[in-house]
Formats: sequence, C-alpha cells, structure tokens
Amino acid sequence: MAILDNFGRHFRAPSWRNFLSCLLVLGALMSAHAQSLQTNKVTLLVRELRNDQGEVIPVKDDIRQLFLYFEREAHVSFEVRYFPMSRLLNHVKNGEGIAFGLSKNTERLETMQFSEFIYANYVWLVTAKEQRFNFTQLADLRGKTIGVIRGVSYGDDFDCNKNILFTIEEDTASHVARLKKLSMGRMDVMLFGARQSDPREVEALLRHMQVVDKSHVLDAKETAFTVLDKPLRIDELHFAASLHKHDAIIKRLNAAIARGKKNGAILRILTPK
Repeated sequence: MAILDNFGRHFRAPSWRNFLSCLLVLGALMSAHAQSLQTNKVTLLVRELRNDQGEVIPVKDDIRQLFLYFEREAHVSFEVRYFPMSRLLNHVKNGEGIAFGLSKNTERLETMQFSEFIYANYVWLVTAKEQRFNFTQLADLRGKTIGVIRGVSYGDDFDCNKNILFTIEEDTASHVARLKKLSMGRMDVMLFGARQSDPREVEALLRHMQVVDKSHVLDAKETAFTVLDKPLRIDELHFAASLHKHDAIIKRLNAAIARGKKNGAILRILTPK
C-alpha cells in the first residue's frame, strides 16, 4: 500500500493530463512530418525536342538522373510529359503540372512562380562559316534573320527587339533540321542552348547530333557552320508552376535544389565524367 500511495503522489490527475496533452501534440507533429514526406505524384512538363523525322527525342541521361535526384530528395514521383513550348506554357498557366527548365521573363512572371534556378544554359549564336561576324551586343544582330525555337524566350531585351531590330524565323525543336535551314540560307543565325561554356565544344556537340541523327545524307554545307565566341546570354533555368498552384511542391524542390548545390550533387550529375 505504501508503494501505491507513493505512486499516486507522483502521478496526480493534473500530471496525467499534461502527459496526455504532450503525447497528442507529439503525435500531431509526427503525423505532419510524415505527411510532408509523402511521395506526391507530379506531372512534369518538359519541352519536346524532335529529330529530323519528327520523332520526340527523350531527355538525355544526365537530365534523367537529375529527375531521379529530385524525386528522391523532394519526395515526388514525376510523370514526364513532352510538349511543344507554346502548349507547355499553356499547361503551366492552367495549373496542369510543373515545368522543368524554364527561364524567367517579365511576361511569365505575371502568371507563373519559379523555383530557385537549377543550372545555367548558354545561348549560343551559330552561323555559316562564311557569314561569321563579331558579336558583342544585341545591336550587332541588326537586319539579320535569327532562327529561334517556336515559343522559346531569350530574355526581355531579345523579345522586345524581335521583328524590329532583326527578323525571327520560328521553327521546330529539331536542331539538325534547323542546321539544314541555316545551310540553305533561310536564316543568318541559329540560336542554340547548351550547358557547355566553350564554343568549340558546342560545335562538336552539334556535329555529333548531325552524325547520330542519320535521317538523311549530310550535305557538305550543313557541316560548314561555326559557333560565335560570345553567347547571346546565360539563361538560368528553373521549375515553374502557375501562381498559387503547387506551392508545397515548389517549396520541396527549392529545398532539394539548395541541398544539391551545397553538397555538389547537382554539379556531379550534370558534369560529364
């Protein structure tokens, strides 16, 4: 009886109520944490690239590995869907998924929210060798016809000057087909985005694309191109979603981006070995 009396003195009713309250609070916190780690299915909208035969080209292995990184780190499951840029942008504005690899501009910021930037792309100017010129500023493009991928933005300054300072030739996302148009004189300059910071490496990449494509026999003029030494711009690429849509997912992706930059995981994925 003495033991029971002692037990009762130490665990009076108010203490039990406090103990139970703590358990309830702890349970709620653990439940909230578990929900935050739940894997959410996300429609990931990716700009489609096509070969010269019109077939969609899947993303490269390094980008696929990047998707896997974000699935793991942000606790999401991506359903990757490919669209031309104009349709992709419409889907984003309507809240029908999250886009990968979009750059910011004034128009997009009116209807979209962006994650922190994931990595940067260089936008290079490609010309026929005999038409090579010095490029230092946008004014150097005066009077030229510039080949761009339909729906793609190359920054506010470029977008504001198209068909005023220079003419744009909108075409498909097939880089090999665009190089063919360049060789035929249907454009003076072709814009091409790549992570490589060395123009000679970009030339080698484009020539590799031509060889791999095999949709037709290459004409000598198609390989007679050069990449100018200075890029048009450096594009920071992000995830993007409609304003006030997918806020929680964007927050998770931002945390994964921050971790991946701090520990070097993103750089390791994107740097060729």
